[in-house]
Amino acid sequence: MTKIAFDIGGTYIKSAIVEQDGTLKDYQKVQTPVNEGDAIVNVIKLQLQQYIEKHDIQEVHVGISTAGAVDRDACRIAYANPNIRDYTGTDFAAHLAPYIDELRVYNDVDAALLGELTVMPKPVESLFCLTLGTGIGGSYYNSDLGLMTGARHRPNQIGNLLYDPLTKTNYEQRASTNGLKRFLTGKGYAYHSIAEWFDLASKGDEHAKASLQQWGEEVARGIAEIQIIYDPAEIVIGGGVSAQGANLLQFIVPQVEKYLPEGYGHATIRTAQLQNHAALIGAVSEV
Repeated sequence: MTKIAFDIGGTYIKSAIVEQDGTLKDYQKVQTPVNEGDAIVNVIKLQLQQYIEKHDIQEVHVGISTAGAVDRDACRIAYANPNIRDYTGTDFAAHLAPYIDELRVYNDVDAALLGELTVMPKPVESLFCLTLGTGIGGSYYNSDLGLMTGARHRPNQIGNLLYDPLTKTNYEQRASTNGLKRFLTGKGYAYHSIAEWFDLASKGDEHAKASLQQWGEEVARGIAEIQIIYDPAEIVIGGGVSAQGANLLQFIVPQVEKYLPEGYGHATIRTAQLQNHAALIGAVSEV
């Protein structure tokens, strides 16, 4: 059995054969096309056929991680915002049926959470995955219930929490890495990448430390909300910024208790281990 994984984002489509030990073979990354005339599905079909022919695959098992709300039973996009044109209703099961033996389709944050589960040293009772990037995504897993589904296939839309009527912004607009970039631009600071800002802070730059501390407090506020609603055993922070590891957590974790009742306590908070490959690995973890 060969497992082929795809990760469909607004900017790139990533793909690879995922080996039994979680390593990736024949990794590819192409730009996501403007989705006219099922362009995204057509890219998946083409890449899938290339994998099958190149590696002489006889039994094809496919997992897809994708932006948007996913009807996992139907392998269909239940809802997608306008960032990906004409994506709502995309039926992967119908399009890919001639090529595959088994198909799983997940929202990208759900896939990332499943990927993280594959590298945890012991079973976890419950886990919330929070991804910080262009936007903010969430996924919740319970060992007895599995992934949360939601009546309309769009649970854990936590980016919409904590709306502030004064600034007319929500959690995602303030606490995503895009929110951090807007905050820094608004302060009039010279351009640096997010990684460079963390590097400056680690070297003692007071402006960088103060800015990341303020942004980290916004992230912490949302984590406190997650703690109160879900009471998970662990909270994992994913997205590209998770590569900062302890340098990221130092600006967030100490501030969570500010937004919880005294003595309330909170989950273990850590950064993702698989980082950018979590969704690919998770997409085929249940195949």
